[in-house]
Amino acid sequence: MQQANRPGTAEPPRRAGSRAFLTAMVVDTIGAGVWVTFSLLYFTEGRGIPLSAAGAALSTGSVAALVLGGLAAGSFADRVGPYPAAVLSCAIRALVFPAYLWADGPAQVVAIAFGVSLGDRLYWAAHGGLVAGITSDEQARRRFFALLNSLRTMGLGLGALAVAVGAALERWFGPAFWTAIPLLNAAGFAFAGVLFWRLGTRFPRHRGTTAVDTGGYRGVFANRRFLAFTGATLALTLASVAFESILPIYLRWLGMPLWLPPVAYVLSCLAIPAFQPVALRWGSGRAPMRLMARSAVLIAAGLAGFLLLVGRDVPTAALLMVVLVLVFSLGEALFGAVAMVIVLDFAGGSDAGRYGACYQLVWGVAGAVGPGLNTVLFAVSGTAPWLVLAVALLAAALVYRHLDRTAPPGPDRSRGRAVAHPRRARAR
Repeated sequence: MQQANRPGTAEPPRRAGSRAFLTAMVVDTIGAGVWVTFSLLYFTEGRGIPLSAAGAALSTGSVAALVLGGLAAGSFADRVGPYPAAVLSCAIRALVFPAYLWADGPAQVVAIAFGVSLGDRLYWAAHGGLVAGITSDEQARRRFFALLNSLRTMGLGLGALAVAVGAALERWFGPAFWTAIPLLNAAGFAFAGVLFWRLGTRFPRHRGTTAVDTGGYRGVFANRRFLAFTGATLALTLASVAFESILPIYLRWLGMPLWLPPVAYVLSCLAIPAFQPVALRWGSGRAPMRLMARSAVLIAAGLAGFLLLVGRDVPTAALLMVVLVLVFSLGEALFGAVAMVIVLDFAGGSDAGRYGACYQLVWGVAGAVGPGLNTVLFAVSGTAPWLVLAVALLAAALVYRHLDRTAPPGPDRSRGRAVAHPRRARAR
């Protein structure tokens, strides 16, 4: 029999169904990692489509899903509930991945990318409502989002590793390798969908639109504080994209060895989960907007520090890279623990899908424009991307501090109230 929490403590996220939800999240995130790392390789090596054509087709399908389904996914999640939306998102991807086996031209690649990206949009629109149904207070949500951020980071790394190992062993597997990956991914999403469906039968549907008429997206877009928060967060998402896309090019521009970029990426994948307990303990009882400001400053320091690599020898640069990646990863860990908590506080529970979908647009925009923007900046100067991003992050930190200072008193929780945090609580 579960003990009641003592007054002033936060309930750990151990409510019924939380393990099944975590299992579904692990399966989903490994599938996402495979999608990110496998798609371009599959279409070029496995299907013989030219690199430029495959890359353009993948971008076209992803952007189309963002434009046509980004906000619609939020309305859908609010109308039917987060669990049905999550089930549909997994079903779409489970049906789309086998289509890899028949793709032989850019048109099919566009269709596949559109389907997978639409499934992603649906899942992330439902994401906040799913966590809200598993947890019951702000501190528990922080721990749960921190854990999910860790799982997602590790899942992306595992997905990338699985593809790399499979590609290295291709000569033993032959064509079966290219057939197995899409089918295994489809099976994984189908399994995650079943888990979400079973959870949906045990929890009530959170139908925000039946309880309160929020006016659709009019209420979201009228919330200037939320729009300011979302706009500032674009700087953090662009920084994440830059770390993954332009850092290897920058290190090669400096004449660094080929092993340094993978080491930096692997270190980040390990450090972000490792820092989640630190981030939670550091943020205990502090307002989420203040934590977002600290996150922006840490990430800015990490990226600006890349400027110090110019002119360094390899051992010094490698040691400095370790320190900078750890600073960057601590900022990312803090960001992952509190960002969605703030989004749910703005939503108030009645339209979490719409708020979540609107917030997730900044990730879609960063993924779409980030590589091109970084390339343009890099053409101006090799150090320009880090300098511009650091300035943008410091500006974002000022926005977060302003939102924290000007938060209205009373029921508006977007500022976040100090919540007592048990010293020995674990980040589950």
